[in-house]
Amino acid sequence: MDKNIGLILEGGGMRGAYTSGVLAAFMDESIKFPYVIGVSAGASNGANYVSEQRERNKKVFIDHVKDKEYSGFKHWIKEKSYFNMDFLYDKLPNKIVPFDYETFEKSEVVFKTCVTHCKTGKPVYFEKNDFDAKYYGEVILRASSSLPIISQPVEINGELYYDGGITDSIPIEKSIEDKNEYNVVILTRNKGYRKNAQKLGLITKRRLKKYPQLFQAINTRHIRYNKVLDKIDRLESENKVFIFRPIKEIKVDRLERNTSKLNDLYEQGYKETIRQMDSLKEWINNI
Repeated sequence: MDKNIGLILEGGGMRGAYTSGVLAAFMDESIKFPYVIGVSAGASNGANYVSEQRERNKKVFIDHVKDKEYSGFKHWIKEKSYFNMDFLYDKLPNKIVPFDYETFEKSEVVFKTCVTHCKTGKPVYFEKNDFDAKYYGEVILRASSSLPIISQPVEINGELYYDGGITDSIPIEKSIEDKNEYNVVILTRNKGYRKNAQKLGLITKRRLKKYPQLFQAINTRHIRYNKVLDKIDRLESENKVFIFRPIKEIKVDRLERNTSKLNDLYEQGYKETIRQMDSLKEWINNI
């Protein structure tokens, strides 16, 4: 693609199965973008898109979700993480469903992943070309999906990081800052959704006591999230963004393990995208 168009990928845990379906449709229609930025599950989806592995997202988000090593509170008890991060970011990509590090590294796509700095409570954006591909896949992507309380922070260059969704769930501002006037945005919530303030219990306060800025970022997340949704709606009215979001009511939560529901969501993402494909191509051609 010879136009500066960014692709923005929201996270949402297992709701990322919807994004997996959207990206599969993009690959089937040979839709590529020069710039991709993702958060949490969106970053993991985006990495497979950049490595041109059409089936890998479906295998990771659906086919292996029932594996006992995938997730569960037994992992939280043993490793302080609901999701088995070693399984997701080591065993899966290196042994079970191999990730194509070579294609990922050689890709000319600018790919960025958003994480949250524990001490400052600010978003940080790591670009794939600044790291070894294997390190990026095993560490950077892991950091972006590591939620406080149900996961441990991840160390990168001597600093600790958590899930990027805490501070920048839909990083369109970063894409615009990086000179992408036009953007395609994949969301994992239905139109009209707005986030409510999160109730932070005593356990959260105790666990994050040494990270007051991070705690404040979590406490105000809903404000930033709703603000960026309002901006995206405005940019859509100005024809500067093209949005893919679940049209049919979504019934999958962040920690979903029902493979039937996840497969339905994947198929929903694929079919809804195919139905909008002509409109997307027309939008791209006319901007």
